[in-house]
Amino acid sequence: MNREVFAARFAASAQAARQFAQSLVSEELPEPLLFRVRLNRSYDGHAPKPGELRFPEDSTRQRAGALNKCDAETVVSELWRDHHVPEWVNVAVVGETGTATLIEVVCCGRFTNGDSWLYHSAEGAPPFHVLGPALPAAYDDTPFSIHTRAECWDRSDLERLATASDAVWSFTLMTDDFDQLLLSAVPDLPHVEIFEHQVCTIGAQALSAFLRFPELRVLRLHLSGPSVFHAGAGGGRLGALTDLTITDLPPRPWGQDMLADVAPHLAKVRLGAAETLWLDAAFPPSVDDVSLRAANVAGSAKLPAKLDTLTLCLTAATDEDLMTLLDGVTHIRSLSLRGTPVSDALLPLLDRYDLDHLDLVGTEVTPAAMSGFRADHPATRMYPRSHAFPS
Repeated sequence: MNREVFAARFAASAQAARQFAQSLVSEELPEPLLFRVRLNRSYDGHAPKPGELRFPEDSTRQRAGALNKCDAETVVSELWRDHHVPEWVNVAVVGETGTATLIEVVCCGRFTNGDSWLYHSAEGAPPFHVLGPALPAAYDDTPFSIHTRAECWDRSDLERLATASDAVWSFTLMTDDFDQLLLSAVPDLPHVEIFEHQVCTIGAQALSAFLRFPELRVLRLHLSGPSVFHAGAGGGRLGALTDLTITDLPPRPWGQDMLADVAPHLAKVRLGAAETLWLDAAFPPSVDDVSLRAANVAGSAKLPAKLDTLTLCLTAATDEDLMTLLDGVTHIRSLSLRGTPVSDALLPLLDRYDLDHLDLVGTEVTPAAMSGFRADHPATRMYPRSHAFPS
């Protein structure tokens, strides 16, 4: 594609996104535009088409940070690569800085020089697709704040957020610059329900940093310093918290035993580790949805007896490991063992659960054993699918 054509289509799409957003949000959106570019946002597990280019290096955090608030010329320079452009690009307003409107540019990771491969031709400016800002959870056709969903990369973002803190419902922190202060630099967010920390380096009493968010319902911590992490809230409670995610946990005790006291109403728990995931206590009795992702599990782990959903992706686990982990579990509605190298020997154990859903993709269970299980459990929806026994 010609660079000038691509730039003109991008400019028109950006203006259309601002106009569309202005019809929905309560803030006055400034005419100057800044852009947050998100590269490699497509699933590209299939083989490339002829003439298609891919750039794995686009996925780094450094690239994302460099393209957080850039001008239109930078966007065009990043996306037009020697006549190759992304097959699709979504454009939507996500914020305002007080002096500029911030537009998110979400890009396919597949670059092509063939116009026939571009998406959104019917809209007249392929590959661009203009979207409105994400609507509030309970949208009622009235104007809403563009800061309902907020994302922070630096102190200037926090300063702007402080002027609209009452409006924030979902907050994503993209930096660890404020962790040494236990997040005290982040303004009070009295109505925030979802808090995601992408590079958490908080150490001891980590959950105490979130006690001042009284309506916090979902907390996602992606650790970048797992060796120092330890949960705990110094005796405080996250009374509204029902959904907790912690990734890259250390292979040692990290305070799992404190969760029942810190979050007494916890229902969903998603835990992950790069190698061994250490679990040394029972889960809170309110939990009915558990996801564990690691090489294996160590410690005296005890899963709840009754689970609605259980996801186990344990890439070095054996059948015996799974049998031990499932000991005492009497009810599961949905079970995923995707990516866990279990064999046919585990299937007899699963008979006792009367499963609605079973995912065995990426396991070592044989097709013959899956077919037998399907025949014995026709009401269970199974993956991978089978033509002989449709699920």
